[in-house]
Amino acid sequence: MRNTKSTPVLALLTLQLFIWPAACADEAGELLLFAEDVGRWITGTMVKTESGIAWPDDALAPADVGYDLASGVSGKVVYFVALYRATGKQEYLGYAKHGADYLISVLRDPAQFDGNERRSSLYAGVAGIGVAMLHVRAETSEAKYATAVEDVVTLLDEWSTRDDNGVHWSGQFNDLLYGDAGTVLFLAQVAALDGDARILEMARQGAHVLMSRAVDDADGRYWLFRRDKDFNLPNFSHGTAGIVYVLATVGKLTGDDALIRGAKAGFEYVRSIAQVDENRLRIPYGWGSETWEGLYEFGWAHGLAGSAAMFERLQQADIDARHANEMLALARSTLVDLGLPGTPVEPFAEPSTALDLRFGRAGVLSLASCWAAQHPDDGKVIELRDALLRHIQSAAIRDVDTAHWRVDAPAFMGGGRAAYTGLFHGAAGIGLALLNAHASMVQKAHYADLPDNPF
Repeated sequence: MRNTKSTPVLALLTLQLFIWPAACADEAGELLLFAEDVGRWITGTMVKTESGIAWPDDALAPADVGYDLASGVSGKVVYFVALYRATGKQEYLGYAKHGADYLISVLRDPAQFDGNERRSSLYAGVAGIGVAMLHVRAETSEAKYATAVEDVVTLLDEWSTRDDNGVHWSGQFNDLLYGDAGTVLFLAQVAALDGDARILEMARQGAHVLMSRAVDDADGRYWLFRRDKDFNLPNFSHGTAGIVYVLATVGKLTGDDALIRGAKAGFEYVRSIAQVDENRLRIPYGWGSETWEGLYEFGWAHGLAGSAAMFERLQQADIDARHANEMLALARSTLVDLGLPGTPVEPFAEPSTALDLRFGRAGVLSLASCWAAQHPDDGKVIELRDALLRHIQSAAIRDVDTAHWRVDAPAFMGGGRAAYTGLFHGAAGIGLALLNAHASMVQKAHYADLPDNPF
């Protein structure tokens, strides 16, 4: 079995500065081999179909195959494209294309989406298929993948509902994961890549409907997770931080001052609920359930890693950049001083799943890696990245040349033992975080272009 333990970069810098380039290259090479081991494990779970290759959402429940970006085939396609970009090995692009062929067969039967309230969404619907197709389209000249992107946009156009404010898709969800915010963000990404004014206008109108659904507050404006329940989850995945990111993105692309003002108002609300103590930033998990009272998390979905993405996007769009920079600096100093990868300092809580991209440490690893690429002289950020790497690698289950992780799934995810393969909770997402770390080590751009990654 290959030794996958990494060498602390800071120790090498301190003790043997003159050999840093070679040592860092060795560490980056070992990390890339480990990411390939993750890819080999995912391929070993594959299910062959008439239309292409699919992978189960959970290797321990091989009959359950989803198409979505969060847990399904779309997320695995993104990972294999990223692995191809990192290694140049055609076999990984081949797996990605086979998975994309399966997704094309899903798109050919849109009736299967009938009754699915999340069918248009970024992480649970066809917009996520579109993200996977954009990744494959970028690496091949085969027209079917470009056509599939167009087919996704056509479906979203057909499924849209128009009102006085613009267009919308979901009857319930506002948010980035399941709702209209994620749909708008995907359309904005396609429009920016293709220079398509019609698609950008669809995104702009969708953003205006989101604006109309805001709740006015004395200190700004916020958005509920869903319109049929009084759940205020203000962080990135289900609430105001994610919607601010979308409004800032579309406002910047279109020059729409109303959207820019909306993003600023949402940001002002987030600032108003933020708590700062001894240079540590805390943003509440949310309101609407007693179990959320006094709860603070560090991850992408409900914690500082996700909110930091919003702060980054506000800076890029020059929307209240001074305050965005202040909040970003607080988020960074909090995360590097939080005790990770071990138990987070109080009052921050251990998330539902400890390692993954959505709730856990892989989400922080991905962010820290992007920060390390931005600030290569920031020793604390690099130390956090490397500590998280070692922790995540040591938690892997190894079998010769494969690597994966198993978890005790919380009740809201079905409970029981699971070996997830997908982007949010499984091997593809953790692998993508590893690849982001590799990119920062070798000073390359990250290998996957997810629309909610500001870097």
